[in-house]
Amino acid sequence: MDVQGPGAVRPWHQIAQAEFPTLVDQQFELGQIFNLKAVPYGILLDELGQIVKFPFAINVDETKTQDLLRNWLTDPNFKLREDSLATSGHGGSLKVSVLEARARFQLGTTLLQIGKKEEAVAEWRKALSLDPTNWIIHKQIWAVENPDKFYDGAIDYNWQKEQL
Repeated sequence: MDVQGPGAVRPWHQIAQAEFPTLVDQQFELGQIFNLKAVPYGILLDELGQIVKFPFAINVDETKTQDLLRNWLTDPNFKLREDSLATSGHGGSLKVSVLEARARFQLGTTLLQIGKKEEAVAEWRKALSLDPTNWIIHKQIWAVENPDKFYDGAIDYNWQKEQL
């Protein structure tokens, strides 16, 4: 986990004054398990480490997210537990193109980690051509090519919309 450089978690975690562990899925392993196509997402675990809410879009600035988390943390009768992976949106087998996109995404991530930024972006572009609705791939390319839109203050969501 990168805790200091671009994309680092620690500054964001500290700014939010978060009092909970944060996991950064740099290798996109959980994302692959749950077939996620966008970030940020949250997965809620109970005190035993069991999933009680499968991945969901999370924005801690939204009242509905704040209410969900507050209720979950303070009301012992508030129910979150989900019964099956079917509720997570995983829904069965994946197309070969999506599997190849995942592999290319992973390769790009590894290339970036060893300092091969151009090669990484090239792999991500190939991945995006195979899975064009995958916002994680879009955002990874944008973040590497335009770090000022992601790491200098607030994320520029209007800029992202313009890119589409």
